[in-house]
Order: sequence, then C-alpha cells, then structure tokens
Amino acid sequence: MVHHPHAAASARPDRPAAPAAISIRAVSKTYRTRDHGDVAALAATTVELGDGSFVALVGPSGCGKSTLLKILAGIQPQSEGEVLIHGRRAGEARGDVGVVLQSPVLFPWRSILQNVMLPVAILGLDRARYREEAMAMLGLVELQGFEGRYPRELSGGMQQRAAIARALVTDPRLLLMDEPFGALDAMTREHMNVELQRIWLEKRKTVLLITHSIPEAVFLADRVLVMSPRPGRILEDIAIDLPRPRAMSVMGGPEFGRHVTRIRDFFLTEGGIDG
Repeated sequence: MVHHPHAAASARPDRPAAPAAISIRAVSKTYRTRDHGDVAALAATTVELGDGSFVALVGPSGCGKSTLLKILAGIQPQSEGEVLIHGRRAGEARGDVGVVLQSPVLFPWRSILQNVMLPVAILGLDRARYREEAMAMLGLVELQGFEGRYPRELSGGMQQRAAIARALVTDPRLLLMDEPFGALDAMTREHMNVELQRIWLEKRKTVLLITHSIPEAVFLADRVLVMSPRPGRILEDIAIDLPRPRAMSVMGGPEFGRHVTRIRDFFLTEGGIDG
C-alpha cells in the first residue's frame, strides 16, 4: 500500500456505526484472457457500507471500480471472497438492488412509463400494483406528465432521471450507480447532483456511486473510498461531514476544498481522475 500523510483512519470513534447493508469480505476478481493469461482486476477488498449511507468510489480508469459494482449487482461472480447484501449473497439479492449506468439504456420503442416498469416485468411482480409505484417514482424525479413520451422526446438529463426512477420502482434497499452523469454537460450534471441528493434524502436508500469526479464524490457522499490502480484496492476511507442538504455553493467553501485536495493528492502521479 502506498504511504500517504493522511492515511490515518477517518471514521469518527464517537459516531455509532450503522448496520451493514453491504459486507465485502476479501473479494477479488481475476479475468482469464484468450491467451490463457490472468489479469487481476480487483485485489482482495474488505469493506462495509452502513444501511442508508451514501458512499462514493473514486479511482483511476481501469482500477476495478465497475468490476466491484458488477459483483455487487450479481452480474458477475467474484473470484474469491464473499459479498453479503443485507445478509444475503449478492446473486440472491437481485430484487433488493437497483442499478443505474452511465447510459440510461432506455428502450426507444417503449414509453417512459413502460421503461420504468421493466424491472417489474423481469421480476414477475404485480403490474397493477407497481404501476402506481412507477408513477410515484416519476413524480419523485420530476417527470410527471412525461410517462407517455418516448426516450427520443426527452433530454439526456431527463432520460437519466427516468433511469433512476426505473432503478427505484421495486423499492430496492440498495442503489448502485456507475458514472450515472458522466455523459451529461456540466450544468445538467450539477443539476442532477442536486436532484440525486434530494432523492436520497427523501428515500434514504443505501447508495454506492462510482465517479471519476472528485468534487461530485465529495458533494454527494458521506464517505469516499479511494481506490488504487489495477488491481484495485482501497487506499483510503474518508468521512465527509459537510452538513445536508448541500447547495452547490458548498463547493466554494474551505472544508469542501480540503476534502477535494486530500483525495486529489492520491492521484497526482496516477492520472485517470477528473478535477
């Protein structure tokens, strides 16, 4: 592990720990290539995420962030170790996990409401019951009145809000987000940051957000996990104690700047992280 002057534990000893929503225990991932070589994507990683917490994961490109998220989502298995989500193995917790990717991945031939209802169909849930929930989620992301529209009729930010509504429609306890705003312009991205914070404050899901933007991580998260280059491992676990709700103006404050500088220090020689 690379020594860093700020490498002391960041957790506050006087703060009671929340029950673990996610327990990652010595999880690693190695890929077998076509020429039968092994590529270690993720080194043995152990960390817990408290129930209802908002945690951001930052690190250089290719460090295994998305690999870890896919393991948590049950999309691919780990090579070693164990993942528990609310006490169940990751692959068994499918209905308890919502996923939002960088691209909204909305089906163009389906209306916005039909896209939001997609997890209901996949999980074989009661359509009549969850249609009401889908409409409520569209209201939550401020897309009421757009349920009959098609993706091509919505802006990029609106499409991403529809993807968030889709991830929330089955009321999962865990929300996994992989660079959800990376493709948006700067102003829309800032607006989506504020909206995501509002939704989290209202719903209090456990959120794990992968981002290349250090300011975005500090603005949104309670904790920022800093990962090393591949094979990824957690270098630092930083508590973000900025009061909520946070306005964009908090980014100009000295405490915000100290957090950003502390995290950026890890990547001065590594690259792969946006300012």
